[in-house]
Amino acid sequence: MFIITSLEILFKEGGATAFFIVGSGLALIVLAVTKIGYLYVKLRPAGDSNLKEVSRLVLKKEYTAAIQVCNSVKNVPEFDVIKSGLMAVDGGREAMKSSLGSAVVDIMKNCEKGIQFIALIASVATLLGLLGTISGLMKTFAALKDIDPAKKAELLGTGISEAMTATAAGLVVGISAMVVHTLCTQKIDQIVGQAKKTGFDIITLVEQSERA
Repeated sequence: MFIITSLEILFKEGGATAFFIVGSGLALIVLAVTKIGYLYVKLRPAGDSNLKEVSRLVLKKEYTAAIQVCNSVKNVPEFDVIKSGLMAVDGGREAMKSSLGSAVVDIMKNCEKGIQFIALIASVATLLGLLGTISGLMKTFAALKDIDPAKKAELLGTGISEAMTATAAGLVVGISAMVVHTLCTQKIDQIVGQAKKTGFDIITLVEQSERA
């Protein structure tokens, strides 16, 4: 109810920029649900028991069995890295490192997809609010000249209301976009950092298995 009332006030008093601000807000909602759902819900950690099982198999040089464990669990970036490294193990260390690096890059690209648009919305919504402020002030100044004094107070109120409403709406969308962007980038850093660590760990395990 509060949201509907706020939208009614925004459309009534926010001027032409209100429609663009609402549009950017809707785009933010879609992107936020998509990215947060992907990063926080769809992508999952490997789990200690699965990692221990993979490590045990790698140390025993049972690479095929370790790959099968990785394939048995979906949407786990760490297992994607492990699998890529083990599939290139016969090509030597350089081939293995190259494969691991490629897997980490792929994970990063998938995680960062759409993030730049959230940052863009944060900037654009704030600027749209500023545009609404300027538009409202222009109406306010226009009310100060060549207008019937009886209507001057009404036009002044309309212009100031448009300026403040557009500014508030733009800031709400802009700040929300910044919060979503921060949450997503922090999670991406965590996921990519763990994937890199897993890549280094699997190289160490392979080296240990070959020395045994």
